[in-house]
Amino acid sequence: MLGLSILSRLAKTRRVSAPWFPNRGLVVGAAIFIFSCLVNAGSLPAQPQKNAASARDHSGLPIVTLPETGNFQFVALGDLAEFLDLRTFYSEKARKVILYVGNSELKVTAMNPFVQIDNRMVQLPVETRYAGGDILVPLQYFADLVRPLYPNRWPEELDFAKPTDTNSLPPATPVAATASEPAPAEPNKTPTTNVSKILVEEKANGTLIRIQTAYPFNRKQVSTRVSRQWLYVDIVGGRIDTGAVRHTRPAGIVQRVVPVQTGAVTQISCQLKEDIEQKRIVVSGQGNEILISLPTLDQLSTEVLRNLERERRKWLIDTIVLDPGHGGHDPGAIGPNGVKEKDVALAIAKRVKRLLEKSLDVRVVMTRDHDSFVPLKDRTQFANSEQGKIFISIHCNANRSRRVTGATTYFLGPAKTEEALEVARRENSVINYEADSSAYAGLGAEGFILRALAQNAFNRESEDLAAIVQEELSGNTKLADRGVKQAGYYVLIGASMPNILVETAFISNQREEAMLNDSNFQQNIAEAIFNSIKKFKEKYEWGI
Repeated sequence: MLGLSILSRLAKTRRVSAPWFPNRGLVVGAAIFIFSCLVNAGSLPAQPQKNAASARDHSGLPIVTLPETGNFQFVALGDLAEFLDLRTFYSEKARKVILYVGNSELKVTAMNPFVQIDNRMVQLPVETRYAGGDILVPLQYFADLVRPLYPNRWPEELDFAKPTDTNSLPPATPVAATASEPAPAEPNKTPTTNVSKILVEEKANGTLIRIQTAYPFNRKQVSTRVSRQWLYVDIVGGRIDTGAVRHTRPAGIVQRVVPVQTGAVTQISCQLKEDIEQKRIVVSGQGNEILISLPTLDQLSTEVLRNLERERRKWLIDTIVLDPGHGGHDPGAIGPNGVKEKDVALAIAKRVKRLLEKSLDVRVVMTRDHDSFVPLKDRTQFANSEQGKIFISIHCNANRSRRVTGATTYFLGPAKTEEALEVARRENSVINYEADSSAYAGLGAEGFILRALAQNAFNRESEDLAAIVQEELSGNTKLADRGVKQAGYYVLIGASMPNILVETAFISNQREEAMLNDSNFQQNIAEAIFNSIKKFKEKYEWGI
């Protein structure tokens, strides 16, 4: 019944899937193990146990009761959203959902008890589940989070008693954190698990160990070693309920799985039927899973290896495109003492280029490397022709009020605040310097939305990159953090890669104008952008 309900809702196209640039790379990377192994592995949802009770409550919602959670009643988030007529945004790959309730956003992750409501974090007394392509939430407690935000009259059908035999679990509690990942557990309290399940699958060319987690782990947090027919997988920061996952079914080369929690490290020990060389083990990631590939084929053909290497290189972040804003007869914003945005942007971009070329194995190209004017549409066309993997446009902000300060990082999308709209208008006014502005005639509200949707394949990655840059800018420069925002920048339209625009500081503010004109401060900004690119590259390449 639950599955049919979910399929019915999908047929109504209520959800929007968010394609993930890195996951395609991860699939290719894992394919080095076996061409079909991970394609077959896919991203299979963790289904509820067969003895889970399924029914409908008096509201008509399909309800699932999972025995291992006591008497908690779960409901598919999509069904609840449809019942309350709420808009949702789904990322199937990451198993995350944004639920839009009134003016608030609730971010929910599968196999995770933490729910982010705008900028605050709340912990449910039991973690969410995942089944049939949807996230299951404990209805009674989740309803308590939604009810105060719901703009309409709350349905009385959803007001009923909470379970009584749940080991005296507390109600949903706020957490002192604003990040998208759970805050650390308080001292002397049992930490929330983030490693939920271990699956072992035999494939045509070897064995695949799938470790399901609450959120993606960084490659640096996962290590493997082999000793005397035992494979040890260490997950730094992992937390596992060893009793819940101890009875993992063996398969392939794996005879037995023994999970152990030692301090801040989850260790998964796998007894093997035969020794395997360390160098043949492939560690990769796919959404909220850590994948350990144990190939047993002796050798792949030279042609296959060559094709796999060609595909792997295709997804490496090996070309960075830097776009210094304005230039030539377009000075950009001009500060109270005459400092020009075009000069600052170019100086910072050159510093970023030097840092990248010195420390990373990447090719760096610039849309301009001297004081010249480049039309907006030509900048992304240039980035595409150079097969760029990241596009960063560098600018200085300005405001009518000279008291406004701070740094902001933008990614492409409809402006959600008056400030974002105003900044986009100012940056887009560059087209007035172009000899022919007819190319932008179709970029009214509807035209822009269509163009932005067409580019949506890299929207999530662009938002991730913007968040990393903003964090680095705030930490490296001590500027006021004005956050990550969306806006309709013409210069970002058409970039076939993750792309962002950085408003480094306010040149309209006399103090920040002087800082922007200082070489040391320019270097600080350049280092922040460099560090961000390095982190982004490490994060999205670790599975290739």
